[in-house]
Amino acid sequence: DLFQSTYGIPAKLYTGEGYMNRENLLIDESILKKLSAKSIMAIATGRPEAEAFYALDFFDIRKYFTYVYTLDDCLKEEKKIFNCEGKKVGLSKPNPYMLDAIKEKSCHAVSKCYYVGDMPDDMIAASRSKAGFIGIGFTKSAADKNSRKKALLQAGAGYVIEDIDVLEKVMEKTFA
Repeated sequence: DLFQSTYGIPAKLYTGEGYMNRENLLIDESILKKLSAKSIMAIATGRPEAEAFYALDFFDIRKYFTYVYTLDDCLKEEKKIFNCEGKKVGLSKPNPYMLDAIKEKSCHAVSKCYYVGDMPDDMIAASRSKAGFIGIGFTKSAADKNSRKKALLQAGAGYVIEDIDVLEKVMEKTFA
């Protein structure tokens, strides 16, 4: 059971099918396939590892991502820092820890790093990253797309798109 594996206790209030099973994939798998053929793809999510991998496996898209960093990775590193240095730090977004760790872990030379996200914290993390990520805001899931676009731009998005189909064009544009 996903709830129990994530939180370590059985569900008490609701034991039916989880909301995650009703989520929709916001990007067509063919686009993921095309992008992953010519790019190193990674995920930096605030979700716990069990939830992240559940969603990737539910949609059968894990194969397109070389690296996946989750809340669990942040918590492990926070604990390590506390044990070594006695300092309490927060490495979840908007901290760029996950993005910098992905770049550091990748031994491939890349000319550009992009981070696609739907929240202002995603864009802040991209702009603070030592690796120089270009934030691409994505508004498809927002109820108020204009407000979200404004918030993403204020948070440092280099681009804001509503349709993920134009992602490849945005990436190619920055190489010109």
